[in-house]
Amino acid sequence: MLTRRGILAGVGLAALPERLLARGLKADETVLFLPGYARALLPGVIEVNIEAWVFEFERRPGARRAFTMALGIDMEAAGPEASAIFAERSRWFLTDSERGKELLIRFDGLDAPENLLPATDRGGRVSARLRIPAPGDHSLIRFHTSRDGAEERFEGIAHLVPAEGLSIISDIDDTIKISNVADTHALLRDSLMAPFRPAPGMAAFYRRLARKTGASFHYLSSSPIQLAPALSGFLRDEGFPPGSLHLRESTAWNRLLPGEGSTVRHKGAILQQILTDFPARRFLLIGDSGEQDPEIYAEAARSHPGRDITILIREVAGSDLSPTRLDAAFAGTTARWHLIPESGPEEGWSPL
Repeated sequence: MLTRRGILAGVGLAALPERLLARGLKADETVLFLPGYARALLPGVIEVNIEAWVFEFERRPGARRAFTMALGIDMEAAGPEASAIFAERSRWFLTDSERGKELLIRFDGLDAPENLLPATDRGGRVSARLRIPAPGDHSLIRFHTSRDGAEERFEGIAHLVPAEGLSIISDIDDTIKISNVADTHALLRDSLMAPFRPAPGMAAFYRRLARKTGASFHYLSSSPIQLAPALSGFLRDEGFPPGSLHLRESTAWNRLLPGEGSTVRHKGAILQQILTDFPARRFLLIGDSGEQDPEIYAEAARSHPGRDITILIREVAGSDLSPTRLDAAFAGTTARWHLIPESGPEEGWSPL
């Protein structure tokens, strides 16, 4: 079947620079911004991190059925609640990512110039760091883009993180949300068809840390970007402190679950970026024992010697919690580390 991209390639236009092929949003195209963060860069100047995905929802008949068949999901056996959840969450996977889209970013309530982002890549993704005047007392940066001549807006936010203080980088699956990551079939089913369940005591623990320390939060997960709306709702509804959200780039069905090594690469890169962006801040890294969080976090600490880093690992039943594993994971790092019981932290306990 001929496609727009195939036709362009056939006449030699596919080799042209992305900027020359870039264009604005069409009426059926949507923009999703991940909650991001901003930092003070120079006196009177901040840098805002923006992560966006441009796509259109799939409207062809049979797309949802094809999706369920590809994932081996039996919708006839699903009850009303599971079917309703699946209908909402699956729509974000039934999409066509849009390459070559340029987004004009306007900041709300700030005396900041408009900024044109680079053109989106083949996955509909674009990442950018924009420098704008410091917003005074504002700690939440709001921005938006819109279609030319249209009133509909696609809105984004970035949390302004001070140069000093405490930053908490938290995993999501099996750290603050029960996910059964070790069981890929259960993870897939629950991600698309079941209500998200909070890990015991973690939301209250995070709120207590936020009150006592004024910490900034960054939520890090190898879940695909298509789950951003559902995960943002989970964090809000369960009362977790707001923060930036860092999900794995995956806009294809066959990458719904992370491939070998992709979780380590994704989490490691985000950790390194945040640690580098805030050299004067203290860090609390929170993960679980079900995957490779001890090893990933310890490696991040080893690559930043002398930094004030504490690591918390939530115990997950059935995972390897042996001294052999943990001693090997944290060898060569000066970071402090503690285990959190699967039942949750004790009331009043503080790792700091």
